[in-house]
Amino acid sequence: MKQQKGLLLISGGIDSPIAGYLMQKKGVEISAIHFSKGGVGLEKARALVKLLATNYPIKLYVADHTHFMEEIVTHCDKRFACVLCKRMMFRVAEKIAQREKYDFLVTGCNLGQVASQTLDNIGTTSSAVKIMILRPLLCYDKQETMDLAKEIGTYETSIIKSPDCVYVPTHPVTKARKDFVEREELRIDVNKLVEDTLNSVVVEEIK
Repeated sequence: MKQQKGLLLISGGIDSPIAGYLMQKKGVEISAIHFSKGGVGLEKARALVKLLATNYPIKLYVADHTHFMEEIVTHCDKRFACVLCKRMMFRVAEKIAQREKYDFLVTGCNLGQVASQTLDNIGTTSSAVKIMILRPLLCYDKQETMDLAKEIGTYETSIIKSPDCVYVPTHPVTKARKDFVEREELRIDVNKLVEDTLNSVVVEEIK
């Protein structure tokens, strides 16, 4: 049977590397994509991918998310920034997955933990793409995830302090309706922003 391949959206936090680890335990070959402006967040993502690269080198796609976030916070209702951001991330990751023949995306999404991870917002962000999105941590509680991170050695890297995202709104929407979000996206050129972000991608091999 053909080995399945997943593209993991990895941040510098606790959850996403654990999601990658759990997929590896299921025999899935993982590559990763990280959205950032560089700095500490990117260094943490590289270190976390290295901890996952125990049996094979892992390809890391590094994308500059300022291409779309500056447009979003300039032209759209800022309350929707996190949802709009996640939809753009999914679109970029889907394009890479289609080109490189990944079977699905993987995220560290944990139900209800932050604004973009409420049930309503999960549905709205997922609707931006057609590719399957797997969420192995969906029903974990935070302590379970932290305990597993300590067990596999990613915890100490994940808790290194890095700058907070400057685009997170003061009052993010928690029940984003798809029609409202699509209306906000009419204010920006989604296709061009996806292409601009794809053109920013740098590919690294982590081992």
